Amino acid sequence: MRECLPNAVRAQPKAVQATVLAALCILSFAAPALAGDERPSWRDIWKWRETWSGVDIARDNWLLYSGVTVAPFGHIHEPGWRMRLAGGYGQYKYEGNRGTGPTPQIQSFAAATYYGDALIGYLERWGPLTAKAFAGISYLTHEIAPLDPDNLVSGDDIGFKGALELWLNIGDVGFASFDASWNTAHDTRNVRSRLGARFAENWSGGIEGWLNLDNQSDCDLGWDDSAACYRDDKTELLDYTRAGLFLRYDWDGGELSLSGGVSGGSFASSGEASPEPYATLNWLTQF
Repeated sequence: MRECLPNAVRAQPKAVQATVLAALCILSFAAPALAGDERPSWRDIWKWRETWSGVDIARDNWLLYSGVTVAPFGHIHEPGWRMRLAGGYGQYKYEGNRGTGPTPQIQSFAAATYYGDALIGYLERWGPLTAKAFAGISYLTHEIAPLDPDNLVSGDDIGFKGALELWLNIGDVGFASFDASWNTAHDTRNVRSRLGARFAENWSGGIEGWLNLDNQSDCDLGWDDSAACYRDDKTELLDYTRAGLFLRYDWDGGELSLSGGVSGGSFASSGEASPEPYATLNWLTQF
């Protein structure tokens, strides 16, 4: 092996020669074996961070959001601990009857909402099923103008948040996903499910459904009989749901997703809501 060393190295003391030989051995083992496949898979690339951002738009509300997940001890797709920071800002409008007599007095309200999450979680895999569970602290605010004393989600609130995210890989056919979260801040709960089919190398699409609830929705639905609860009209659970289609393009290290459909129309408001269209654009990348 000494003959493989350059002349300049062979002229050095034996300690230097041994150091160079050890470095060459380490480099030879560390170099990826690309024989037969010049494109390494994502498992051959050290990805331990994931970022995402997006926008959600409907007739009377919009929301911008972003976040980052870090897996400090391993790959972002492999089992292990991870940390997540996320936040968003949006605005919405709603109307409600605030009259005290027999004649309705419909009043309009405008609100701004923003939130921030700091969570710790763990990822586990069982064959085609990937599960992620998170828990931590959340800050959630609804600033409503003019002040609406009949809205139970008005103001700041800090609470505990838990989240569960499931992904089932159905081979070359498609996938199914289920995301659920519960936040003690304004008792906010969200559920989203998708069923997708792969129709090209990087393309997939399918159907999705959403459910968004909080303290005010519980009041409107008749689930809250406390003295603080005031309802304009009886609403249906469908007022707090969404149903639509999505299109997804993914690549090694990221994805771009666009979805749209019909929303019940309620967004932290009170009273009956009429259906309206919605659209969501989301970009995600791992590095």
